[in-house]
Amino acid sequence: MNRLSLSHRYERRSVLPSVAAVAVILAVVVANGWSMWHAAPELAPLEPMARLSTLQDAENRGALPENATAMGPTGQPSGARVDAVLGKAQPAVRLTSTKSTPGGQPESTPGITRSVLVEQGESLSQALARLFIHGETARQVVAAYTQLRNPQKLQAGWRLWARFDTAGVMDASGLQTLVVAPVHAEGLTIQRTADGFEVSEGGLPGTVIRTALRCGIIGTLEASLRRCGEGEGLVELLQPMLTDRLLRPIELHTGDELRIVLDKLVDGDHVERYLGVAALEHRSVLQPKDGRTVALNFHGDLYAPDGEGLEPLFLRQPLQVGHQTSNFGIRMHPILHKMKAHFGVDFAASVGTPVYAAGDGHLVSAERSGAAGNVVRLRHDGGYLTEYMHLQRFATSVKPGDSVHKGQVVGFVGSTGLSTGPHLHFGVKHNSKYLDPATLGDVVQPAVATRERASFDAESKALLDLLAALGKGLGDGA
Repeated sequence: MNRLSLSHRYERRSVLPSVAAVAVILAVVVANGWSMWHAAPELAPLEPMARLSTLQDAENRGALPENATAMGPTGQPSGARVDAVLGKAQPAVRLTSTKSTPGGQPESTPGITRSVLVEQGESLSQALARLFIHGETARQVVAAYTQLRNPQKLQAGWRLWARFDTAGVMDASGLQTLVVAPVHAEGLTIQRTADGFEVSEGGLPGTVIRTALRCGIIGTLEASLRRCGEGEGLVELLQPMLTDRLLRPIELHTGDELRIVLDKLVDGDHVERYLGVAALEHRSVLQPKDGRTVALNFHGDLYAPDGEGLEPLFLRQPLQVGHQTSNFGIRMHPILHKMKAHFGVDFAASVGTPVYAAGDGHLVSAERSGAAGNVVRLRHDGGYLTEYMHLQRFATSVKPGDSVHKGQVVGFVGSTGLSTGPHLHFGVKHNSKYLDPATLGDVVQPAVATRERASFDAESKALLDLLAALGKGLGDGA
């Protein structure tokens, strides 16, 4: 009996460690699952309204004039950079709920922001699920988004930001704001209202600031800007200005100097996107006394400080990548195999390459047209009409009758119609007669209009002051 009692006691003791081990394993599994659940979205500590409040508060105290510059301890501009015009800082989108205080300043309310990158082939509903936005809230968000965009056509690499007024991952009803941001364009902002959700064009989290930069050229433009602390996004803005947009393109050499006033969207210390180049100054090492070019951006066009136009009225070619394969004039047709007039020029490029409006104008038509395939036609001032043929598809952002600006995407390269492969046929008419698109580069944009001269003079003075604040350089006796 004693041996039996001891045996039972031994068995109970031998079972206890195994039960404890199972409990520990279960605890680890639950903990890991809980951490993976919470780690699915990328937490993004974005507080743009709080940063904006600080800037506005400084501006209201009169501490910073409109053309304020960052000064070093000696009272001179700090280094080669001037972070300026803080009075112009503005939120690109309000990701925090706000309310007015007695002083009139917005006040941030508690909340949490989550963000995810869209994966290949993912729809808006699927991306929302990874942000824990589901059920009726998800349906309302998709319905709002559908008013302006196709929810099935998100692209890999786009980013979604969601702001919740609660930290609970299961409470989709806490969603206040959602931003759908493409890689190289403004996005959409979906905001909760008393009646559900409303959608509006534009939106990226962060604060817009204006910065002046002085950068010496050593090697390539990209390498030089990287040494000066800027990213490749700035190269994408500058390169077309230097080589395509100016009537007399700028060729860079080691020893040259660039001075740039640029607008960028920042979140803390991170640059979300370069928004534009407001002013550009190039100083040539080969001509230190006379080799100086200053281009000021006014309403999207480039002008000299005296208001004269600096760029062709039309782009030299309506796409950034691709090479010309066929000229204007009589040629052997590659498919029909007979001599035939070719009323335009052809550019070979990959399917899906963006096609840009060659100049400001209005969209006349975007339609399928026989051998020309998918065609966009734009009408411009001065009796000009441009044609873009064999497109894969049209840009959904513009419809016939809409205004378009030079450089705006109007379609994408394809091989529709009578075509031997992916390419763009670019044609130009002047007073209903076809002309060689190569001659468009000789048409200069007019000077600043008289009615806009006062506004231009005020803006140009502010930009020139920012450039001058960068200090002496080539040709200044430095």
